[in-house]
Amino acid sequence: MQQQIKVIILTDNLYIKKWVADIVEYISTSPSYVISGVIINNATKKSKSSVAYKFLRLIDRKIFKTKSNPFQTVLLPVKQEIIINTIPIQKEFSDWLDKDCLDQINNLQPDLILRFGFRILRGDILKMPRLGVWSLHHGDNKVNRGGPPGFWEVVNQEIISGVTLQKITEDLDGGAVIGRAFIKSDLLSFHRNQVNLFETGVRLFQEQLNKLVEDKIVVENTTFDFYNNFLYKDPSNIKAIKIAFIYFIRVLKRRFYTIVKQEQWIISHSKINNSEESIYRFKELVPPKGLNWADPFPMIFNNKLWLFVEEFKTNGLGKIICFEYLNEKKIFANPKVCIEEKFHLSYPYIFNYENNIFMIPETGDFGNVIIYKSISFPYVWEKFNILIPNKKLYDVTPFQFNGKWYCFASERSRESQSVNDLLNLYILENGPLGSWKQHPSSPIKIDVRGGRSAGKIFEKQGKTYRPAQLGAPKYGYAIQIYQIIKLDENIYEELLVDSILPKWKSNLVATHTYNQIDGWQFIDAQQTISK
Repeated sequence: MQQQIKVIILTDNLYIKKWVADIVEYISTSPSYVISGVIINNATKKSKSSVAYKFLRLIDRKIFKTKSNPFQTVLLPVKQEIIINTIPIQKEFSDWLDKDCLDQINNLQPDLILRFGFRILRGDILKMPRLGVWSLHHGDNKVNRGGPPGFWEVVNQEIISGVTLQKITEDLDGGAVIGRAFIKSDLLSFHRNQVNLFETGVRLFQEQLNKLVEDKIVVENTTFDFYNNFLYKDPSNIKAIKIAFIYFIRVLKRRFYTIVKQEQWIISHSKINNSEESIYRFKELVPPKGLNWADPFPMIFNNKLWLFVEEFKTNGLGKIICFEYLNEKKIFANPKVCIEEKFHLSYPYIFNYENNIFMIPETGDFGNVIIYKSISFPYVWEKFNILIPNKKLYDVTPFQFNGKWYCFASERSRESQSVNDLLNLYILENGPLGSWKQHPSSPIKIDVRGGRSAGKIFEKQGKTYRPAQLGAPKYGYAIQIYQIIKLDENIYEELLVDSILPKWKSNLVATHTYNQIDGWQFIDAQQTISK
């Protein structure tokens, strides 16, 4: 049995925030780790936040509620005998531990130290653990250093907010990066954005702890680490008042937009064997007002083209419908329902396997991955099997690569989080109808820039590509095309090679599914129309 990794926790209090407690509990329940000490900083803490900033945050929390509260205070779940209290030697922004505390830590022979308190750590403690001192920075340290976390991204209307996990050095927010995650910024609420960041940080931390046990931690290798933005700080009273005014105007504009405009998904298509064709030339398939058509998946059956799409009313459940292509009229017509359930259906992933046609629509909110079999193509289907029970997976995308079957599927990083960030990869050991096994590289990413599938894996000029969603500044905003560089039962590598942005018409705000078959191309888009 592998020797347990000895961990020391650094914190500012015996009572900690719930997000910290979640990480500590994860370590405590893992057979690979043991918490051998907790160092508590007993130095006096002073708040430097302005009155106006505190009031702004209070109003924000009251208006924009969240499903979870990672900032709830809870008791640190550790034994009393392993707690060491200390008052560090303090200078302007930095903390040094005194010799007595350092000796006690050294006697514990820690493998890993996790920093959830103190200020900028300096001195010998950074060199003690063989695996380093880990710390979460709730921001992308390439663009945002300092604090408050998740606040300035909203002020500056940055569509992406990041979380950085580092082996820290004496440089503020510096150090070797061992993990990153990216979410869609909530551009209307500081509080909601901060909650999402901290919840995502917990999952990132847990995944990297798993990789540490398996010796799969990859340290970012960068020649330069220049940081050219401000060192962000809490806003002054005057700055906070200005921010509050802009914030209020922004909320009013959004409310007015929802009163006069509505958004509708449509389908565009083209028949040309060239995936660089200008999309503005595509023909449109537009539903009646009040309906949406999205997630186009084509299928050729008996030399005839059929198109399966999701249909839904605004705020209604999705169902799967099918269009037939009338070759003599050059149009898609006669849409009919082929699968409808009491739960939401979308993303009708359809494929041929062993002379049968199957479909795995997205049923994530229902909590089972269901596969349907065509009984009388294209309109009669039956439930064939539950591939994965009691697991909420989204936009399931099986595919073959070098003779082996794999599958992408998105998952919530935490129950209160978006489903657009965390991408899993599975090995399908007995083809698409058989058992699933988590790929060693999974999760592939916790990143809204490609963490959810946007269509079938496809080949072009001998290379294999994965369409993925860019989920910011809004859900399903754009499509990213990744080239699969390497994939086997142990390794996965991909490279971003192109993007499809919703800019071919002036009233478009999103596009999130791309598929092709036999020279045909299909893409969906969300347009704004008057109510």
